[in-house]
Amino acid sequence: MSRFVIIGAGAIGSFLSTRLHNAGHEVLLIARGARLEALRNTGVLLSEGGAERQVRVPVSAACDPATPPDHAILATKTFQIESALALLEPLRGSRFTLLTVQNGVEAPGIAQAALPRAVVLGARMHGFFELEDGIVRHTGVPATLLAGPVADRATDPAPGQASAILAGDLIAAGVPTTLTGDMRPALWDKFLMAATIGAVAPAFGLKVGQVLGHPQASSLLREAMAEVERIAAALGIELPPDCIYEKLDFIGRFPPDVTSSLQRDLEAGRPSEFVHLSGAIPRFARQADLPCPATDEILARLRARGLQPD
Repeated sequence: MSRFVIIGAGAIGSFLSTRLHNAGHEVLLIARGARLEALRNTGVLLSEGGAERQVRVPVSAACDPATPPDHAILATKTFQIESALALLEPLRGSRFTLLTVQNGVEAPGIAQAALPRAVVLGARMHGFFELEDGIVRHTGVPATLLAGPVADRATDPAPGQASAILAGDLIAAGVPTTLTGDMRPALWDKFLMAATIGAVAPAFGLKVGQVLGHPQASSLLREAMAEVERIAAALGIELPPDCIYEKLDFIGRFPPDVTSSLQRDLEAGRPSEFVHLSGAIPRFARQADLPCPATDEILARLRARGLQPD
């Protein structure tokens, strides 16, 4: 069995900790503040398939450098990456596999710079998870995970042994996991939707599920997605040729009252993933030496509504 450290006790971190703990692995879930106290008192409360259960996962506010993990999972929001990596600093001299499950495309690179001895894998988690009133709710489709290094296939043609062991542990714990030789296309494919729809909806004062029914918002969304696709290509990342069509088809099946987590955070004035999602598009455009007028207009509309963070 393997030793896991999971940084971040939100919905995904808590869910993965229960699966791995129940599979017999040694798991330490790192949390802070009120969430840490709640986990110490009640454990992880998990709701799946209409049934609720309690799982007593070991928790702590810090890692133990005397017992380095075989694998670590970084399961915080993107704006918490630096503080999460600081919790892993005591393990800087150890070699372990580090899985990042954040939105955006930058987390693996940030993690690798902070922990040069770690084997860093980017990941894309598929499934619907939320933490509400202290209960982790997993609804809809079964959880699956795609993971791999953020590198060219030419230089890193296949996942290493450590990656294969991590994937095997997750699969045995009930989280079907697929390894890929280059995680960048999958991360950018998800980024293309999250970074655009999450900003377009609040820019127009709409719900995500209403955007395609609004001609101006719908047109701007399509243009922004095309900008991200061009930026990715200029940076050497080839997205599926039908990725924009698939995203629009997916959004078109949303109920009209659906919102995104980025939209909810922006409208509530909470810390958000804006800098690593919508706010990152112009930064990547400059890197690719490309314009992004549609994104610029979306961000200007957010500023006009007082929603764009500094």
